[in-house]
Amino acid sequence: MRDLLKYYEKKWKLTKINKILTTSTGLIYQVTSNYGLSVLKIFTELGIKDELHGATAFFKNCSGNGTAFLFENDERAQLIEFLSPPNLYFFSKNNLEQKASKVFIKIIKEIHSIKTIENKKSLTNLEDLFEVLNSANFPKKLDKNLVIARELSNHLLRSQKKEVLLHGDLHHENVLKRINGEYVCFDPKGLFGDPSYEIATILKNPWAFSDVSQDIGSFKQRVEIFSKSLDLPKARIIQFTFVHLCLSIIWAIEDGNDYSHQENLIKKIRHLI
Repeated sequence: MRDLLKYYEKKWKLTKINKILTTSTGLIYQVTSNYGLSVLKIFTELGIKDELHGATAFFKNCSGNGTAFLFENDERAQLIEFLSPPNLYFFSKNNLEQKASKVFIKIIKEIHSIKTIENKKSLTNLEDLFEVLNSANFPKKLDKNLVIARELSNHLLRSQKKEVLLHGDLHHENVLKRINGEYVCFDPKGLFGDPSYEIATILKNPWAFSDVSQDIGSFKQRVEIFSKSLDLPKARIIQFTFVHLCLSIIWAIEDGNDYSHQENLIKKIRHLI
């Protein structure tokens, strides 16, 4: 990775390089470029496989509308606009979750308003995303939920009336501020499909504030807000959330991570589907 960093330092004329974060999918640096303060993400092999192409296609389709600007990219890295804290946890911890929802709604409207989706082959459709539900194994105590998720996903895919560009992992930590104070999103998966799926990743969060994310009253209230503001059916939002929570458990098991958060929320919303 050190050689790659030197390569991009020269290629994109980067200075003042400081590592921000290391994840399983990439190394992230704050840098100064010809575009000003920027973020360099060098993808790992896992990141190249799972994220790079979809994320690049997403950024290029959005052209900075509701998202960070993508300045440069190649087969291994991205140079994007630098965004500043706080993320939307700021609203969650100050009992202002409705303000966080308003920010999400503004961003979603901008993303979902894109009429023509370019380079669709680099984006993942929901049918492919949900395919793992047919082959995965759940812990025995959760088997019933997996069966329900399979049935729901088939129903939701068959009944899609509209497909839009999707961020695919929109949540409180993936939204920060531009220099002008505008909130925009970053770190997309790059999907396309039913617009109601976009809400599922939001409703699983804010992860760090269970008084919001695990409260059934708050869940219903947020579903109502997103449904009315985005003209999306409440039933589909809830059903996609259930499916996404089951997917999230599968991914957590694959990565060896705890899935009690998802399991607890599934128990609370199952009667709503």
